[in-house]
Amino acid sequence: MTIVPARHAAAADETRRHVLILGAGIAGCSLAERLAARGWQIDLIDAADGPGAGASGNHAGVLRPLPSLDDNRMSRLTRAGTLYGWQTIERLRREGFAPRAEACGVLHLARDAAQESKMKKVADTLALPPEQLRYVSASEAAAIAGCAVRNGGWWFAGSGWVQPPSLCRALLASAGAHARAPLRTHFGAHVERIDFATGRWQACTADGRLIAAAPTLILAAGTGITQFPAAARLPIVSARGQVSLLPAAPDSPPRVVVCCGGYVSPAIDGLRCAGATFAVDDPDPSVRPTDHAENLRTLDKMLPGAGTGFDPAQLGGRVGFRPASPDRLPIVGAIDHARRLFALSGFGARGLVWSMLVAEHLTCVLEGEPSPLTQDLAEAIDPERFALRPPGAGRIDA
Repeated sequence: MTIVPARHAAAADETRRHVLILGAGIAGCSLAERLAARGWQIDLIDAADGPGAGASGNHAGVLRPLPSLDDNRMSRLTRAGTLYGWQTIERLRREGFAPRAEACGVLHLARDAAQESKMKKVADTLALPPEQLRYVSASEAAAIAGCAVRNGGWWFAGSGWVQPPSLCRALLASAGAHARAPLRTHFGAHVERIDFATGRWQACTADGRLIAAAPTLILAAGTGITQFPAAARLPIVSARGQVSLLPAAPDSPPRVVVCCGGYVSPAIDGLRCAGATFAVDDPDPSVRPTDHAENLRTLDKMLPGAGTGFDPAQLGGRVGFRPASPDRLPIVGAIDHARRLFALSGFGARGLVWSMLVAEHLTCVLEGEPSPLTQDLAEAIDPERFALRPPGAGRIDA
């Protein structure tokens, strides 16, 4: 696999600083905001009526890292993504484009005593600043959450929840305000075909109508990315996730985000978000009571009694389909260097954690600037990594 470091990549000349982005979820909106800040002309296309309507449409998502004892690539990428993500949110707030988000803290509780011991060892070994990672006992975790817990675990004091659709809107508002070239959005546009002719990518409807065209194409279309022949070789699968919306009084516990095989948010506008299921190749878009029941069981394992008293048949919720990769890492980079075709996908359940960081990385690659990622992490997410693996290698996990 050949990776061209961002510092060696040729910056796009002005005649090519026009990009077509397919997908207006967090990934596509993050990329639009970063490219607009560099003066690119952007055409952003999505089949929905507005941004953040697909897998990025949940009531609340979690923005926090996932540590490991060996500080592996997943650990470093999620830590970098979390830090960059909260920095981006603070920047948007300073600009006056505040997304709905709160760094209330995230508790990641252990499943049992054995895992709790391992989590303590991870925190001790990494020795990160306490606002990034700290081990807490069950009694301290209960005091933080404001309710009973079964075990201790990790406390991410600087992390919290984000409402993804509001983040998408804030990113596009910032992009529009700072763009030196037009930011054109095409919502309600169904791309059925992409063609490359005379040095430009063309996005067309089923009847052949041209929606938009540009010399550079970036596919950020979630699970829909592989419907296009140019990206069909990417090993992306669809992972169905259902979240449950639980009625909750203001300031009721838990007052922070709690995770353990799933997650639950604090009360936000009278609703608590709990989930999410993870089912590969399950195309059912309907909200299912059986999945609500699964989310309630997961919640009760995290917080004793918190999942009782709800009727799964009466709960609201939402289903999203997330593009997942075999090694659980994102797929970001060129899939056709010569024709300037790029992918921004494979986030699985961590789109909120990774999208803003890797959008900056891809922008740096396009601009010929130094990337925020180290070379090994850039290689770890490059689409070409799968050319080195036999078909079917790896597994899909949450």
